[in-house]
Amino acid sequence: MVNPTGANGTDNGIFPPDDELKDILWDFERKSLSLELRLQYLQKKHHIKIGLTKLKALNRQFNVPSARKFRAVEQATGAIADIISRDVYQGQGPDTVKKIASLRLNLTIPRDFVRATMKGLVGQKPSDMRRPGRGKGPKIRTALNAIGIFQEIHVDGHEKLGEKALRMGSGIGIDIYGMRDHVGKILEFNVVPNSRLSDAVGHLFLDMVSKFQAISVQVTFDGGSELGWLAAFQTTLREVFAPDLSTDEWRPVVAVKSTSNITIESAWSYDRQFNGRTLRAIIEEGHEFVDYFNNKKTRRQRNRILPSGVAPNVVFDMPANYGLENLAIPVTQAALDELRGLIDTPRKEAFRWVSDEFEAVATEVYIGIGSPKLEALSGWTIFNDMAPVLREVVDLAQL
Repeated sequence: MVNPTGANGTDNGIFPPDDELKDILWDFERKSLSLELRLQYLQKKHHIKIGLTKLKALNRQFNVPSARKFRAVEQATGAIADIISRDVYQGQGPDTVKKIASLRLNLTIPRDFVRATMKGLVGQKPSDMRRPGRGKGPKIRTALNAIGIFQEIHVDGHEKLGEKALRMGSGIGIDIYGMRDHVGKILEFNVVPNSRLSDAVGHLFLDMVSKFQAISVQVTFDGGSELGWLAAFQTTLREVFAPDLSTDEWRPVVAVKSTSNITIESAWSYDRQFNGRTLRAIIEEGHEFVDYFNNKKTRRQRNRILPSGVAPNVVFDMPANYGLENLAIPVTQAALDELRGLIDTPRKEAFRWVSDEFEAVATEVYIGIGSPKLEALSGWTIFNDMAPVLREVVDLAQL
């Protein structure tokens, strides 16, 4: 007998408008999620329960690209050539180039095509381009382990383009501060005027906690004067929101050697591979890199205890799938606002790069030279074009 309602007897949930559903499905493709994971995300994040056949039909309906249906050979070849030409470190592999093409250019390219094109353009295999061959030998390490997400967060500052690296004068530099969960996901990754300023790091920590409305059981760092507020805030929030958690068994903060804080230290090499050639990506808070890193499948390792061969975002969003627990300690926004009020330097001032007067003048001069694209390969040319004009129109010592 025909069902006059057209319903199949299953509650599939409420579908969003077509434009929103299309964005969701395209985002799945940009993140290179398997069809099975897409079904799980639809159910968990969007409360839509459908099967594989329906998902494939929706992908066809909204023209979601697929590496298996790849056709844009000329466009993809040009994109790959442009990406590797901007890689001043020549350290990007096929997976990185594939992900950059997806995130920045919305191009879904098969990995084999990327690898073959890179070899053809450069004249050697991507793996040969990245072979170190000059290191001091690997440090002996043990496998990382954890019982869940938010068990431990690792924090560290990185002066990748700091004052000593740029050598442009006192106080001129671009520091980075990162916070990464022990299972792999980057929780916060921001450029700051001074990664050694306790007030700035304190604000960043509260930003991260506010984003997740939770703290971890423990925060691990490698020491430094910049951690005063961060350590104090973590300890206070632990005492208030998890008073029964033993400080003997789980200390709220732990200081280790830099070489032992491997979870966050290892992220810097990936940042160099991804952001090494684009100054704008560094200045604009590293959001693009974080998206790439958290959605990139890790290398499958047979002896690794924590999940491997899967993107950090997937592990973090669905920890139970990988035998992990969610150990996040919920906190209130009111408590975070109260703690932020203790910091002497307001957040806006802690993240101020230059004075308002200098920013206005520099913006005018930048527009005056044609607003050229900000990239590492052209950065010094732009600086040299702007500097003489700035010296003519303003007394730099007074700004």
